[in-house]
Amino acid sequence: MNPVKPTLAKAELAAVYIAYALRYVYPLLLLPFYGRTLGAAGYGVVLAGMSLSNSIWQFVSFGFPAVGGRDTVHAKNDAERAAILSSQMTGRLLLCIPTALVGVGALALSPVLSAHVLPGGTAIALGLLAAFNLGWYFTSTGRARRSVLIEVIGFLISLTLIFSFIHHPSDLARVFPLLFISSLVQSALAYGSIRREFAGVFSTIRAGLDLIRRSKVIFIYTGTSVLLISASTYILSTMAPETEVSAYGVAERLIAAGLSLMGPAAQVLVPKVTYLVGVDPEKANRLARRILAFFLLGAIAAVAATMLLAGWLVPLVFGKGFLSTVPVLKLFVLVLPLSVANQAIGIYFLIPRNRESLLARAGVTSAVISMVAAIPLASHWGAMGMVGARLLGELTLLGTLMFFLIRSGLIGEFFSPRHAALALRPREEG
Repeated sequence: MNPVKPTLAKAELAAVYIAYALRYVYPLLLLPFYGRTLGAAGYGVVLAGMSLSNSIWQFVSFGFPAVGGRDTVHAKNDAERAAILSSQMTGRLLLCIPTALVGVGALALSPVLSAHVLPGGTAIALGLLAAFNLGWYFTSTGRARRSVLIEVIGFLISLTLIFSFIHHPSDLARVFPLLFISSLVQSALAYGSIRREFAGVFSTIRAGLDLIRRSKVIFIYTGTSVLLISASTYILSTMAPETEVSAYGVAERLIAAGLSLMGPAAQVLVPKVTYLVGVDPEKANRLARRILAFFLLGAIAAVAATMLLAGWLVPLVFGKGFLSTVPVLKLFVLVLPLSVANQAIGIYFLIPRNRESLLARAGVTSAVISMVAAIPLASHWGAMGMVGARLLGELTLLGTLMFFLIRSGLIGEFFSPRHAALALRPREEG
């Protein structure tokens, strides 16, 4: 297990994209199935539960995958990697209890979820289990293809269970228990395959707390992003009925599927960019700019396609009961290019240079503005109001990131190869 093998990036990237294609084609296949089987109201409950589950997942993860991946890339031997694994387990375990309690409180606050206790409760358990995902470890140790195999097995189990046991609106309570079973099998396969790489399953509490301390800045950024992305459907469920949650949630899932296409590249290319920052900063900057251009062009194309096809495609796929999703989706798709720019700047430029504090400040600023705006907007305009708050948050995040890049002097380094040599020189952050 070498720390980084840039020459393998293409093969690993292809493998990870296969997994992500399955991961996000899979829910897109289930979207119309859920919509037609459970109805708009029932699917609204599923979407609210998934939003809560994903939020719990992100909070327990606490920025650990980014820190763990970065540490693993630079680990010199198996003992160091084993210590990283153990501290990752302990850090997550320390956050499970407080996060679960917050999840129970969130369940009680949502009229949509509190009326369906079993789906809501199992959604919390699903989020906690998902937080122990080992994808970061497989990719940072050059074994993305093993992760792909485990993903495929999980998808097959999940699809089999869903199509076998979900047939009527009354089957709503079975959705999250079935998804939990599938996730449990995936976790067992993943941990079983690396059981010999653990020196001990858990580290000392001090090591876990140290990991939390080192990850807190990344979490401030990713955690506030969760409030803008993962938690938005849940937040809407506290202020609007199931039909509004469904209209927003379907649009949010489609946009999330588009944004998720950046995920595979990040898993493979972030370690590569991190490595290049230390040995060839000019090449690192050039790669980051190419990634930004590629995904930004794709986002613009997605905006055009959505504007042209949404009015015809949404009712065809989901049924006429989802016509209210069309205007929501057409407005929501404008989030894509903004979010692509924000993610590219953060993931491929700032994090490899240990500038997480800039991300944290920008993330907090945008989250506060978005959440303050969401309360009156979503209360008055429902799904469209929440989309407006999301757009405002992404615009604020982009503006704040650009301000900090200019103030800290990093803007020239990102856009001009002439400044690349300065990447290795410490600089005061603005």
